[in-house]
Amino acid sequence: MPDASVRIPRPAHPVVARTAVRSALDRGRDTVLVRGAAGFGKTTAVADWARSTGDTAWVTLEAADADPRRLWTAVLTALVRTPGGADLEAELDPDRAGDPRFPSDLAAALDHLARPPTLVLDALDALEEADPHEDAPWSTGLRDLLHHRRPDARVVLCSRGDPRLRLARLRVAGRLTEIGPEVLRCDGAEAAALLAATAPGLPVLAAARLARLTAGWPVGLRLAGLAVAEAASEGEPSPAFDGAHRLLAGYLTDEVLPHLTEAETPLLRATSVADPVPPDLAVELTGDADAGRTLDELGRRTSLAHRLDADGADGPAHRVEPLLRMHLLAELSRNDRCEYHRLEAVAARRLSASAPALAVDHVVRSADADAAAEVLRTTGVPLFVRGRFTLLRRALRVAGAETSRDPWLATLDALAARRPLPQAVPPEWPPDPSAELAVLRAAAEDWGVVPRRPGRHDTVALPTDPAHRALGLVVQAVEALRAGSVPSVETTVEAVRLADEHGFAPLGVQACAIAAVAAMARGDVVVARDTAAQALARADRIALPRSRWSAAAAAVLGLAALVRGRPGEVLDWTGRGAGTPEDPIELSVGTALVEAAARFDLADGAGPRAAALDALCEVRQSVGGRPMDARIAAFAALVEHRAALALGRRTAARGVLGWLRERVGETPETALMRGWTEFAAGRDDGARAAARRTLAGAEGAPILVGLTEVESLLLEANVAAGRAERAAVRGSLDAALAAAEPLRAVRPFTVAGSRLREILTRLYGGRADTGSFAAEVLTAIAHETDGSTRLSDRERDVLELLPSLLSLAEIGEDLSVSLNTVKTHVRSIYTKLGVNTRRTAVLAGYERGLIRPARALTSHA
Repeated sequence: MPDASVRIPRPAHPVVARTAVRSALDRGRDTVLVRGAAGFGKTTAVADWARSTGDTAWVTLEAADADPRRLWTAVLTALVRTPGGADLEAELDPDRAGDPRFPSDLAAALDHLARPPTLVLDALDALEEADPHEDAPWSTGLRDLLHHRRPDARVVLCSRGDPRLRLARLRVAGRLTEIGPEVLRCDGAEAAALLAATAPGLPVLAAARLARLTAGWPVGLRLAGLAVAEAASEGEPSPAFDGAHRLLAGYLTDEVLPHLTEAETPLLRATSVADPVPPDLAVELTGDADAGRTLDELGRRTSLAHRLDADGADGPAHRVEPLLRMHLLAELSRNDRCEYHRLEAVAARRLSASAPALAVDHVVRSADADAAAEVLRTTGVPLFVRGRFTLLRRALRVAGAETSRDPWLATLDALAARRPLPQAVPPEWPPDPSAELAVLRAAAEDWGVVPRRPGRHDTVALPTDPAHRALGLVVQAVEALRAGSVPSVETTVEAVRLADEHGFAPLGVQACAIAAVAAMARGDVVVARDTAAQALARADRIALPRSRWSAAAAAVLGLAALVRGRPGEVLDWTGRGAGTPEDPIELSVGTALVEAAARFDLADGAGPRAAALDALCEVRQSVGGRPMDARIAAFAALVEHRAALALGRRTAARGVLGWLRERVGETPETALMRGWTEFAAGRDDGARAAARRTLAGAEGAPILVGLTEVESLLLEANVAAGRAERAAVRGSLDAALAAAEPLRAVRPFTVAGSRLREILTRLYGGRADTGSFAAEVLTAIAHETDGSTRLSDRERDVLELLPSLLSLAEIGEDLSVSLNTVKTHVRSIYTKLGVNTRRTAVLAGYERGLIRPARALTSHA
């Protein structure tokens, strides 16, 4: 018996501490299986641990040890050499080592020891390679020992694969600790330490790249480090360490490939084009119906392949050890280019339905134009809705001349490149296209890269596959907006759901933006605002460059802020959605309109307000004779018309009214504009008649702008206020607040005129609940006052407590300030409000909306 085979081996090179492996070995108290392919450092790690235990019997096995006599003689020799195992020699006769009962007798003898040593059997796979039968004598003997020994007689088995020892019973009983490749792989710190030992001075980023490339395979890391060190010693730059490197090729040729069967080597070479390799693809690539079972057996026997945890559509895929796969792939590509390209094309076709991006990667490497055309018809739209434009363009280049002739490919090319199809030689569209091709063409028309068909109607049935269906839903929603209607909630909700479930992130941004536009068109400002914010958040998560749909979401948020009477917020959103010449007119004009309206609201003084009005006029005139959504046109006209009247420019206001009538005819909005014109001219009867005509829908056309009803009610309230019709004023204001609340439409009240603002403050200042819509309106009205009456935050706190019965000293206690500080604040309040008593300060505070409703009633209640 060679002495070296029963001695713990010494490392041939510096050892890196393997913390996870050592911890797992320490936890194993019965049977430990250390399983990993060649080069995983099993022997080195277990030997390093065994030297620290002090009571370990070690046997390094080889093929000849499949002979039971030789095997059990070596085991007995190793055990006898341990501090606690000397008595075994007296109990067991070495000459009986070949007896089938010897393993059971050894187990019984171990029972007599006070503290049995740990037995390590290294390179157990050598026995299986010599005699692979499950009932081989070496196998039955080891099973007897494992199942009959006392549990604290620990046995550590080191093997390249899962040995045929029927370990299931030990697994079920919780007596088996398994240390597999996932534990044996070097983590980041261990990989860095190993590389530092072999290639001192290797940059951190280079070391991290090699750790990823080798997947933590210890021998791969060592070989990579040696390659770097070798190049450095010769004064050369670090080589590209990959599957073709001679050090890796030499190791695999000597230590791995000779242990593969005749069926396994060609299978691994053929499947090397795919990572991972699903079972159906393995069959396609090899032509072997048993390819999946062969990979399973390879994984069991050598640990060079393993099943992934997640099952694919056709079952769990296999992953081959990365460096081995890369070596075989390099060998295939170098020695048989035609076969390499054929296999890549096979993989592309097979994966086109289940893994579009992987399929296109394969088709690009195949350089097969026919395969590219075929695969793109399946994968093109899934890649497009995922935003994989670069990958799409690479595959289209492989398709070559077929791209310009095939309508599928030509349309995909135009969409991916964002350029219109050449008009000289357009592709020939089939007279009865499939639902998928019809959706693709409609999308291309909406993107402006394919000429829009006259009188197009999207009546085609939606496809069933997720990518084409999601795109079809978005196309339907866009078409509805284009036609002046509102997409259904169900359409946008399903589009968003499909985008989220299948990873169509850019399409999810578009669907959310469309949903926001649709909600705004329905008058649901809160939903519109929330959905638009969600669209922008989605765009930020995927770092999506500015698109028309992210700009549309920003425009919706700007419009929501404008309607809510927050012009300062508007500029933040419109700046984010700055337009481009390619944007639809509704988006470019709508964004500019909202921004100009906000600047008008923020302008202080006649000059700045006149400049802002001119900007509104320029936005409207920029439309020219181009067709535009009637809702956008009506809103633009309403905003500019009111601004012109506010500055006394009645001629300009009449021009705006004429422009709108010319574009959309008579609508409730044109009637409303005539009513405000009559009111500005002092003709109350005409104003009231126009307002009532608007509310009654007497123009025979639907309301285009959600604010029209609110504006009409405020016009009636203004007329009633001028005639001192208190009940009518109150009724119109109540109705206006009720109509405006769902829209969160604060702005109509802030621009309704000073008289109506004063009436609102007087009527609702003392009774609106904090947080109510009326309170929000009153707060906005208060901000319309000039700067001399703007109170500091602490002055507002004091003012809100003045209606209470608290003394100034008690107010100071409530606010945790001194009496003198309260008196100083009160004097400042009196000055800013132009009053001289506490009572008049309270009245002024209510009138100007500076006292939050019901605060005095709740203080110290």
